Amino acid sequence: MSTQDETDLIAAVCAGDIAGLRARLSPAGDAKDDCSAGLPNGLTPLMVAAACGHQDVVELLLQCGADPTRRDRHGRSAAAHARVSGHPHLAERLDIVVDQEKTMR
Repeated sequence: MSTQDETDLIAAVCAGDIAGLRARLSPAGDAKDDCSAGLPNGLTPLMVAAACGHQDVVELLLQCGADPTRRDRHGRSAAAHARVSGHPHLAERLDIVVDQEKTMR
């Protein structure tokens, strides 16, 4: 994914633009959509969506393979970003997804 593609992806995530986001995601839901190469501090699109409180974007990213267990360079998960930004309902949802993944392994 090019830097411009990453910028466009993050702009769609921040805006809560589901249609724009769908246009930028891989059709098969490739895990590369959980990229962080162009984002500061190891942030992922899922972390950004959680911090912005965009439930629909979080759900779409999860469906496309975003990893809710990933941590940024400060050790914070997407759920932690949601909590810090005042979105406890979203943090709880992400915690549930992580717990479900742990029990499936």
